[in-house]
Amino acid sequence: MHIQIFSADQQGVGAFDGGKFIEQRAISFPREKTAVDRVGPLFYWAWGHATDVAEIGMHPHKAFEIVTYVIEGLVEHRDSLGSLETVSDGGAQVIQAGSGVSHAEAFRTAGTEGMQIWFEPHLSQSVKKPATYNQYEHEQFPVVQQDGVTVKSVIGGEAPIQLDTDANMFDWNLEPGASFTYSLHSNRQLAFLAIRGQGSSEAAADGNGPQALSHKDFVVVQNDKQADEVLLLKADDEQGLRIIAIEVPVDPGYALYHK
Repeated sequence: MHIQIFSADQQGVGAFDGGKFIEQRAISFPREKTAVDRVGPLFYWAWGHATDVAEIGMHPHKAFEIVTYVIEGLVEHRDSLGSLETVSDGGAQVIQAGSGVSHAEAFRTAGTEGMQIWFEPHLSQSVKKPATYNQYEHEQFPVVQQDGVTVKSVIGGEAPIQLDTDANMFDWNLEPGASFTYSLHSNRQLAFLAIRGQGSSEAAADGNGPQALSHKDFVVVQNDKQADEVLLLKADDEQGLRIIAIEVPVDPGYALYHK
């Protein structure tokens, strides 16, 4: 198991609406500064904060699958399909852009915090499908709590969001001092952002010991072996640790777009 940790200053940055909405981009737009160009079919990942009410005007998308996950606050979505919806804390908006759609976003409260994540399905197939928009509230997602750890499944598995892209997404919340293990299958990758607190990550079997995790760190974990490997996460004794994590294949089985 190979673990790479990238601090906030190694990641990209961006801003919209005159700086009212500021982003930390773990995976940036093409030709922008970033330590990680992509993680398999995970193509773009921005974590944004609204310093004031802010808007991003209508703009087009095609073929990609776009997930907006709201950490807290209120996000409004409108699109060329006729959708006009809002989603709040813990909810998600999903655009499967297909043959093409335009949309706009508005962050209706100062302090709104959310993520926009782009996935790349098989583009030559997805571009032939009609575009769709779907929305999910926090209460629709399965949540499991055990031993000081809360696991919310956002994409894949038992979660209501099912993409054409092979992807799973989780929201993990570790109380202070809690530990959590995650089994990563062969030829899979796990990317995650530490959005609260601090702690450590460790490949359970390699004997190299824990690596420190700090607030805003972006981490990419890859299992190149033929057997499952276990990632051990531990929260700081005082602060706890909250992580948004996405698992994708190393090779999705189709050619990926080159940025």
